[in-house]
Amino acid sequence: MGTKKENNLSFLLTTALGVFLVFLVIALGVSFYFAISGAQLDSRKVFLNKQTELAGRELEVEIERFEEDVESLMGFLEDEDLDEEDYRKDLTTVARKVVNNYPGLIDTIWVSFPDSSIFFTMTDRNDFLRQPFYGDVKSKYLENAGVYEKNSHGMEVVFGLNLGGFTKQFVENYYLNSEGGKFLLIGNQLTNLTPSISNEEIRFDESTLSAIKNDVALGLKGMYELNWTTESGLVDGVLVQYPFDFGEILENASLLFFIETEQLSSGVYNTYLWLFFVLTLLLLGTIVFFIFSLRNNLNAQKQLERNSKEISELFDQQNLLLKELKGFVYFHNHKGEITRVSDEVVDILGSPKDVFLKAFSPDSTHKDVINLKKRVYQALSTKTSFLDFEYDYVRPDGKKIRVKIFEKLVFDELGRFNGGLGICTDITVQFQASQQLIVSENRLRTVLENIPDVIFIYDNLGNVIGFHVKEKIPGWDESSLGKNISILLPPDQKEETIQAFDLARKTGKIQTVNRKLDLPTGTRYFEIRYFPLDENRMMSLAKDITSQKIWEKGLMEAMDAADEASRAKSEFLANMSHEIRTPMNGLLGIIDLLELTDLDPDQKQYLEIIKNSGNSLLGIIKDILDYSKIEAGKMEINNASGKPAEELEKQIQLFYGLAQKKHLKINTEIDPQAFEVFETDFDKINQVILNLVGNAVKFTPMGGTVDISMEVEKIEDDLYYLKTSVKDSGIGIPEELIPSLTDPFFQVESSSTRSFQGTGLGLAIAKRIVELMGGELVISSVLGEGSMFSFSVLLKKVKVDALSGVLKSADERVNWFGMAKEYPLKLLLAEDNDLNLQLMKLMLDQLGYSFDEARNGLEALEMVIKNDYDLVLMDVQMPVMNGLEATKKIREKPSKKKLFIIGLSANVFDEDQKKALESGMDDYLTKPIRLISLAKKIELFYHRKHQNQYSEKPS
Repeated sequence: MGTKKENNLSFLLTTALGVFLVFLVIALGVSFYFAISGAQLDSRKVFLNKQTELAGRELEVEIERFEEDVESLMGFLEDEDLDEEDYRKDLTTVARKVVNNYPGLIDTIWVSFPDSSIFFTMTDRNDFLRQPFYGDVKSKYLENAGVYEKNSHGMEVVFGLNLGGFTKQFVENYYLNSEGGKFLLIGNQLTNLTPSISNEEIRFDESTLSAIKNDVALGLKGMYELNWTTESGLVDGVLVQYPFDFGEILENASLLFFIETEQLSSGVYNTYLWLFFVLTLLLLGTIVFFIFSLRNNLNAQKQLERNSKEISELFDQQNLLLKELKGFVYFHNHKGEITRVSDEVVDILGSPKDVFLKAFSPDSTHKDVINLKKRVYQALSTKTSFLDFEYDYVRPDGKKIRVKIFEKLVFDELGRFNGGLGICTDITVQFQASQQLIVSENRLRTVLENIPDVIFIYDNLGNVIGFHVKEKIPGWDESSLGKNISILLPPDQKEETIQAFDLARKTGKIQTVNRKLDLPTGTRYFEIRYFPLDENRMMSLAKDITSQKIWEKGLMEAMDAADEASRAKSEFLANMSHEIRTPMNGLLGIIDLLELTDLDPDQKQYLEIIKNSGNSLLGIIKDILDYSKIEAGKMEINNASGKPAEELEKQIQLFYGLAQKKHLKINTEIDPQAFEVFETDFDKINQVILNLVGNAVKFTPMGGTVDISMEVEKIEDDLYYLKTSVKDSGIGIPEELIPSLTDPFFQVESSSTRSFQGTGLGLAIAKRIVELMGGELVISSVLGEGSMFSFSVLLKKVKVDALSGVLKSADERVNWFGMAKEYPLKLLLAEDNDLNLQLMKLMLDQLGYSFDEARNGLEALEMVIKNDYDLVLMDVQMPVMNGLEATKKIREKPSKKKLFIIGLSANVFDEDQKKALESGMDDYLTKPIRLISLAKKIELFYHRKHQNQYSEKPS
């Protein structure tokens, strides 16, 4: 009995212990279940809350970015420089860019101008359409408040928005789980954002929805334990609501994210049901549960550590990025006092942290602080949750920078303003670059709008991808887009065009071709230049040269006519010069001979009058011929070495006699450098100086003064400017007549009773000579006080060592009578004109030379072959054979190649002298021939003859 009782007691104890253990295991299992379930549910709630808040904030930022793009579109429309073409093309591009940036948000864009309306929309096939619009813009979108309007300068832009569809697409990436769902609440309208759940599957409790709507109206976020009805029955769950604004478009919207809680616990209930039937499985299940729980906890801990490390690295990267962006972070309370600022403020604003903090005290008068506070108050009044603006800031060191402020306003759970946190970045470099880009774009746009050329842009295969055509040309318009270059021009011009295109693409150099288009309006000519725009594009500029072609054709005809007229004029002037100079040769030659005879005073006076008249007539002829050569472009520069100062003094000496008669004082001021050796055409410079000094002496009254200055100014290396001025105290010139002084044949006093005679060509010739030599003639004058003429020409300095004794002052000889004894030569004179023959005979007799005569070129040739002459004076124009032909024949004889031949002619053109020298003549004298000129030439060739004889002697 005792044993049984003990067994029973043991059984009871064992049973009790077993029952206790079972209940203990169940209690432990249930407690663990609720603990784990609660932890999972709490974790899911936190996750759900964060996901909802993150989605709401990023949706707000996306809408704010959309509103900024709308402002950019309005800025484009408000640009006063845009024309109709810009609105037609660029507006479509800008509108499409806005639509593409926010897929699913924009259904339609209406743009209303003062006189018309258009709309843009994207079709299901992703085609972007632009059409004119007639009707009520907003009627389609009033019910869901999907209209966003902007007005300015008489223009209205209205956006038809699909806020629900955009939000649905936007939150797809925010993962919950298979039992979760997402909704958008706008007013009383609840929009399903979960593609896998239909609207008929879920119906929320009205009381719960009412509570959610009240919180949304107050701007409060919230989390709710609720149940709802589905097709499978009543479901328990957790819902998180986050209120937000669609910017200026719509306020008091809210995102609703929810998950079911039943699925979290149903598996645990099923598992623990077996505890009542199989203790072993329950215990095993408990052990497994603990093992998995422990492992999950360990995994969760590891994941938490990894996340913490990633967050730490992210913060480090953000700090590094902040430094790279040249910015600092700050925090302020609701009073506007800065409570915290990062160390980078010193580098950005140039102020210590304590100075920066003090600047935001309540009684601060700092203009930048006042501006920031004003913007915060503005944002609060308009219920905006952030600030985003930029402005110019002047640092304490005076440096001006551009800063950008972005600040997030912080509110408590009751919606009260707590302060803000923001970032200030130095965007000076970006701002300056954007301003330069704007200026560059405006400049490029202005250039394109004003370029009359046809501009095409191609890909590297020659397909047209863009164009700019100011004038409509058939075939070169919008229809050209997409076409290849090979079909834009006539077939006969295709090959050369493609070759130019390919060569420009390969070499990177501009290739030019000329093209002819037969258009309905007539034939047009274009010059087309091809060149690479970048690595992937080519560009062409087609310039209309039709007028140029017509002008060139007319110019060629005009040039032919002008050349013919010039040849005729030259021939006429050459003949006239020859005919006039032939009697002038006799007249002035006899005068030179008479001057050397014994004359009484009256005879000398008469002879002086005749000589001056002859010289004046010769000067007139010379001026006319010189201007004719200049006008025909045949005047050449013949450079020689010399000293400018000495040349000037020689010209001034010619006027000392006349100056003494008029009691004029000639003053000279010469730069010492002018006495150095330079290379230029001194003959032409002397011609200008003679003209200017002659005018000054002529137009200066008795007792006046003439001031002459010469200055040399270095330009670079051996290149110099020679500046010469002639100032007189003469009668002066009216100011309005000064510009006409250098016109040919112009004279200040043109009446028949004028006091001063002349051709009116002197200054015209001087001006053109100066310009031909790279200088400028300047005239200034005051009526009644005098005038000043100055000119400058280019000179090249010559090294004296390189002259080899070429520059030597020749002795001035006064008496040339009987020079034949000093310079004996055997002469032949070839002349057909009796008067010239008689004059030359008298001159040679005076010089003491006997000579043989030939009356034409053939006789001269025969006499040269038969006799040994030292010098031949050969007239150019003679019967039977002229002097040029005779000279060529003489030079064909080997034994006569060293015979000296001087040409005599009344033709003074450069080409005449050139022909003479090319024929074989050694020198050239123009008629009228002066005694001194003839004597100097004979002396020169005497020295040459003996120099040749000396060089030919054996050493």
